[in-house]
Amino acid sequence: MNLEQMAYLVALKQTPTLSQAARNLNISQAGLSQSLDSLEAELGVKLFERTRQGTRPTKAGEKIIAHAEKIETQLNLIQNVADQRQRLAEPPLRVGVMNEVPSSLLDWLLTFQDERPQFKAYLKEDDSGQIIAGVKNQTYDVGIVAVNQSDQRQLQSLTFHEIGQGTFKLYMTANHYLANYPDPIPLELLKEQEYALFIDDYIENFVADVTKQVGPLNVLLQSTSFRVVLETMKKFQAVSIIRDTQIQNRLYDFEQQNLVAHSLGDLGTPQMTDFKYGIIQLPNKQLTPIQQEFVRGIKLLNKR
Repeated sequence: MNLEQMAYLVALKQTPTLSQAARNLNISQAGLSQSLDSLEAELGVKLFERTRQGTRPTKAGEKIIAHAEKIETQLNLIQNVADQRQRLAEPPLRVGVMNEVPSSLLDWLLTFQDERPQFKAYLKEDDSGQIIAGVKNQTYDVGIVAVNQSDQRQLQSLTFHEIGQGTFKLYMTANHYLANYPDPIPLELLKEQEYALFIDDYIENFVADVTKQVGPLNVLLQSTSFRVVLETMKKFQAVSIIRDTQIQNRLYDFEQQNLVAHSLGDLGTPQMTDFKYGIIQLPNKQLTPIQQEFVRGIKLLNKR
């Protein structure tokens, strides 16, 4: 006699035929019949009457099935307690995410939490430099960052798993007078523009590098809000320098269609404009098995 057979008894009581009970239990009809025969032989009691019309419990069977139902109820209670304890025991995965939570990451998080209710996550947007520091001092368990060539030295002592690439581009509204201008736009025209910029550590460093290279840009506005930057571009025909993935991940499709991207031409250098995106963590950082499973499932940022 075993717990599996108790579940079989309950299923047989709830269905009129052996074949239907077997389907509900996801086992073969022959397997269910053999298990029932074995249990009846062990108990020395006939539990079910089997006819062409189906199966029905005997009087002795009804009494035994009543006890089987109580056992199944207790097993469910035990499992619920165990599940609750597991959910309480699972610590949140602390993830630092650069200022552009990828749609692929959000989709994976929602799917994973639906499949693994005990999984908990703490996501915080931050500058890549702050995330790198946070992973090193263990404020974050893992980080998702963007790094260019000039700042890859910051990754010393960390593991880096690449999940995408991106680059700075010049963005303007579709009705801007340079929207259809062929690339590269001449430096003289780029310097004439008014700029609305997102506050980001790499954009700030890039603008400082450009200032040394060709002189200061006419920065009309700086903001941490993409909405403010976008509305300023629309209202004042300003342009902006933004990583292409920031546009892809921050703005809805209909808003993306209203923007035109150009290369930066002679503004900046590849060391400052081209980025790799990756997952970083300390080499000896211990994660729970569920946390490891989540991190392994993070897809390429470029995939939408």
